[in-house]
Amino acid sequence: MAGFFWHRFINKKRVIYLTKNGWIFMKKCKCHESCKCNEVNKNICFVEREKQNLKGYTLIEGFPGMGLVGTISAKYLTEQLKFEEIGHIECDFFSPVIRVHHGLPMYPSRIYINKKHKLVVLLSEQIIPSTLINDLSKETINWINKKGITKVISLAGIKTEGKERREKIYGIAANEDSLKELQKYNIEIIDEGLTTGVTAMMLLGMRKQHKFKAYSLLGTASTAADYMASAELLKTLNKILGLNIDVKPLIQEAKKTQEMLLKHLGDLKKTEENTEEFEKGPQMYT
Repeated sequence: MAGFFWHRFINKKRVIYLTKNGWIFMKKCKCHESCKCNEVNKNICFVEREKQNLKGYTLIEGFPGMGLVGTISAKYLTEQLKFEEIGHIECDFFSPVIRVHHGLPMYPSRIYINKKHKLVVLLSEQIIPSTLINDLSKETINWINKKGITKVISLAGIKTEGKERREKIYGIAANEDSLKELQKYNIEIIDEGLTTGVTAMMLLGMRKQHKFKAYSLLGTASTAADYMASAELLKTLNKILGLNIDVKPLIQEAKKTQEMLLKHLGDLKKTEENTEEFEKGPQMYT
């Protein structure tokens, strides 16, 4: 839809878009009193069940991407350290899909807190539409500033060639101080390349904000759900944040997934061989 926008008119009650198909009215967000959603962020709203003091906290962000590494890592972290769910993100343009857990609906983009470790996790189990990435990134940075969060660590995946690089973790920093922290933990810096998505735009948006550190950790991942890459990321997170996350279950899941994949490939090969044998046989005509 964004590609069809011609003009935008703003009044106190709503934003009005003039498109090739006519007028589209977008009401302002009314999710809660303190919300300042407006025409700029397409009604993206961070909703907290109750006001939380997050001053001095570290935010761990995990959004879907290569190998779903960010989402898998962030979700596993919340389960292992028994985080409490404190809120979610609402947006008029999110896909109408929900997650069901133990028979109950859950918001696909959620916020968790662990007061003991002063950690906040922002994770999403839905792919963010490309038309929302810029607005969601800006609104996330606004929320981070408003809450007084002092460090941001994004978890993601990157595709590389060769098994020797399997355990390697790469890093991209938002500023010089963040770059020094990555080097301190011997994380390989990506000198040249491209990165995309919410994480990329957040890093760019935080580049000039020197009041907190922000960087992205990238595990070497495949295109499928990559539990091994997620485990390697969490090992690095253990070192940086002084945590003790047990990654053995993730590694077991990785082996199970690999075995299933090999079995699937074996079955596929058998099917192809059987098809070839069948085609060599006598033909039947009716």
